[in-house]
Amino acid sequence: MNRRHWAHIVAAAAVVAAALAAAAPAAASSEAGGTSAGDGRGAAGATQAATAYLEARAAAITAEDPAAALGARVVTGGALARTEAQVAAGVALRGRSMGRTPGSASCEVTVLDASLSADSATATVTAHAVTMVTWRSPDGEADVEGSGVDHAITLARRGDGWVVTADAYTDVLKAACLEAAGASRARIRSAARATERAAVPLRLPRAAAATPAIPQRRYSGIIKYDRPAAQAYADKYALSYNPTYVRFAGADCANFASQCARAGSMLLASGSTSSGWWYDKGGTSSPSNDRYSLSWINVTKQMGYWNGRRTDWVKSAGLLSRGDFIFYDWTGDGVWDHAAVVAGTNSAGQKVIDAHTTDHYRVYWKLGTSKAKYRYAKVRPQWVIV
Repeated sequence: MNRRHWAHIVAAAAVVAAALAAAAPAAASSEAGGTSAGDGRGAAGATQAATAYLEARAAAITAEDPAAALGARVVTGGALARTEAQVAAGVALRGRSMGRTPGSASCEVTVLDASLSADSATATVTAHAVTMVTWRSPDGEADVEGSGVDHAITLARRGDGWVVTADAYTDVLKAACLEAAGASRARIRSAARATERAAVPLRLPRAAAATPAIPQRRYSGIIKYDRPAAQAYADKYALSYNPTYVRFAGADCANFASQCARAGSMLLASGSTSSGWWYDKGGTSSPSNDRYSLSWINVTKQMGYWNGRRTDWVKSAGLLSRGDFIFYDWTGDGVWDHAAVVAGTNSAGQKVIDAHTTDHYRVYWKLGTSKAKYRYAKVRPQWVIV
């Protein structure tokens, strides 16, 4: 199982493992006049500094001065410090524009890897950060939103410690947060385009001589869409991944949307790789031999197959219910980039979504900048089969 799938309660164990892995070479380096892991300058120290930085990013959301909350974790006045302070401020400002204020924020970090450069002057730490933010509405009710993002953090040694110099990550909300915080149009556009480019090419299913057949009944019947089941599945796996399905790192949104739809009993349709809407597990729970249609995993193909067969377009998010879907075009260029499932409404009556790629749990649905476009897909209540 991929380490990102581990429960976040093992984050501390991952940190300890990284420290132990670094201990032997660090000790040898110490004998030769180098640094030891125990003094904070080795891989363990870099891991601790990266974790503290990610925790500080979350704390900055609720801070009066986000830059001060980041503090010495980053190079003061540097590009990273300015960007992350604006992102944090933008998160809070977006919430306030919707009549909500951030009450608290926390971050749970799972360290995936840590390594030192040959001269021990720099380090790289990869980690998965799950940030939970509690929002309060004017009447005092509280809602919790969550996001999960992978980070590749570069650190430089400063004295007996480390400072973060770069943080590579993909967050579909970054451009919108920068816009809310008043960043330049060029920086906002760059962030939005980076989100579009970040999706890796999808791994196509293996070729098969026979097309998977969807079992047919010998009589007509009605399949009803189970909205509570679709929403329950979305909430369960919003910040994790169902290990029985193939996972597409960096481009899992349509796959996740299909899984949620299927959990709600959306009717499958057999076909070739490029037709129908289907997923074949090959009779096993392991995803290693799974096959699937392009419409299962690709946003544009999914929209094209579902509309008029499984869903119908409606004019606004307000007309959607849990288990319906929203599609996103980040830059308004006509290419659809993202899919999310409606998980219900928050205490302010606003629609919230669950999604993958940037993993989102019950986040306010409007993720894009003022340039983004949206399409709203209402799932049909039932389908007749013969």
